[in-house]
Amino acid sequence: MEARVAFETKQYVIVLTEEKLEIDLKEGPKAFLEYMIEEHKSLNRILGWAFKHLFPKDIYVDDIERAYITPDGEVVVEERTPEGIKRIKVPELTKEQGELLVDAINRLLEERRE
Repeated sequence: MEARVAFETKQYVIVLTEEKLEIDLKEGPKAFLEYMIEEHKSLNRILGWAFKHLFPKDIYVDDIERAYITPDGEVVVEERTPEGIKRIKVPELTKEQGELLVDAINRLLEERRE
């Protein structure tokens, strides 16, 4: 799947594709554990709670309500979940990167609605 937007920060790799927004850790033991849990569904079922709360997650475009930049310059993506709308902050982006990402997400959402 081709990336629409991709950024690499100090600790994260952030990629927007047609299907999802991926926020992944770059390296270290926590990144390895994240990879193992994402790739092995049985581990995901066993460690699901910890996975949801301790690691950045992939957000499927179909579940994105909207994306915006706060007055403080943080990128926020609102995800529709069974529990309601969840606000997810995208870490470590510069102002320019944040604007590019929000614009790309909003264009993708518009394309999906047409």
